[in-house]
Amino acid sequence: MAMGTSNMSRPVIHEARPPGIDPVSHFILKTARLLLISGADAEYVRRRTKVVVSRLGLSAEIFLSGEGLLLMIDAGTSYRTRIGPRIAGMGANTGLFDAVEGVTKCVVAGSMDLSEALGRLEALEGSPVRYPAWLIIPAVAGTMAALCRLFGGEWSVVLAAFLAGLVSTLLRQGFSARHLNSIVSSFTTALVSAVVAALVLRLMSTAPTVLAFVAAGMILVPGVPLINGIADMASGHTGIASFRLALGTVTVVAIGFALFLAANLVGEPLTVDLATAPIPVWQDFCFSGVAAFGFAILFNCPARAILACVVCGMVSHGLRSELGALGLDLATATLTCSFIAGLIAHSASGWLSLPWPTFAFPGTVAMIPGSYVFRASVGGLEIMAKGVDTPPAILAESASVGISALVLTAAVGVGLLVASSLAGIVVVARHRSDTSGAD
Repeated sequence: MAMGTSNMSRPVIHEARPPGIDPVSHFILKTARLLLISGADAEYVRRRTKVVVSRLGLSAEIFLSGEGLLLMIDAGTSYRTRIGPRIAGMGANTGLFDAVEGVTKCVVAGSMDLSEALGRLEALEGSPVRYPAWLIIPAVAGTMAALCRLFGGEWSVVLAAFLAGLVSTLLRQGFSARHLNSIVSSFTTALVSAVVAALVLRLMSTAPTVLAFVAAGMILVPGVPLINGIADMASGHTGIASFRLALGTVTVVAIGFALFLAANLVGEPLTVDLATAPIPVWQDFCFSGVAAFGFAILFNCPARAILACVVCGMVSHGLRSELGALGLDLATATLTCSFIAGLIAHSASGWLSLPWPTFAFPGTVAMIPGSYVFRASVGGLEIMAKGVDTPPAILAESASVGISALVLTAAVGVGLLVASSLAGIVVVARHRSDTSGAD
């Protein structure tokens, strides 16, 4: 009897147990999907997943593809495999990216439980915060006009591009609200806005409409998925990299076909060769800033980050033009300026406590060579129509602009990757220095 009393009087020790596998799986899959659709590259998502799962006392591996997500969680005594929903699209929404990051940081720090975190993510997914339409529409239209001027367009062409940009943004917002297929949306928007630009320009001037057409397409180029596709390929995530690059390429080709069709509708066929006049350097810096501001609004960058985005865009594109004027080839200048933009983005990330892509994407997307891709598409259509009778000049020019598009897109992605890697090395070295100093 005494022995029984002694056993009953022993204190009960409650061991801390990790959360259940199912809620953790749900949280990880939702977090990963939201990060991907808001502009994160695959390696970032993988690393973030490992950090969160480790903090929750589990281990996991996640496989990313364009068709969905596959998560495998090991809790020691049990093992689960979960499949996430299909990923509808991967664009850029840095405001959503920042908000999701905030939730994951709270979970890692232990200041928010999973049920509350899931509620926050559900709210973000259901009604993502955006800038008001009265700001988005003129900002994006201004970006389209700025791109036109950066290509050397006359002021009448710039004005026509701005008015067409208003129509383009209205269409994009309407299509997005109705969840229209992204490729169909881009094709239709490019077609309508290019026709509007041509008709408006005819009322004001006799200037050629080709630059307004190019600007109408450039504003629609999926620059972020293309940049991320290169980053994913470099980090070994070939599945999702192929998906992003293929989707981006098909979208750009659809835009190019829409511009080709619009040009024929208004009686001004596009040609593969495009002669552009350089603009003064001070204008290049100014209009690069305008373009970066519009992209920052379009990508839903937090208000405190917009100035840094503008500076990043001005330095990257303006400096590239200056380096070109000094005789540096375009590919090397693009690589150099993308690297500098990446360093600026990482510096701003530390100052403002925001993920570095918040600044890198608006700051570099204007350097994506959409005009080269459009011209390559036009050349391909001409080759298709003329067959063996295609003039050698068209064959050579089409091949040249197509290769240039690939090289310049890769230069942007590689420049950002090198900057990110260098910044990571500096952070690790600084952490080790602080640790050794504390010892």
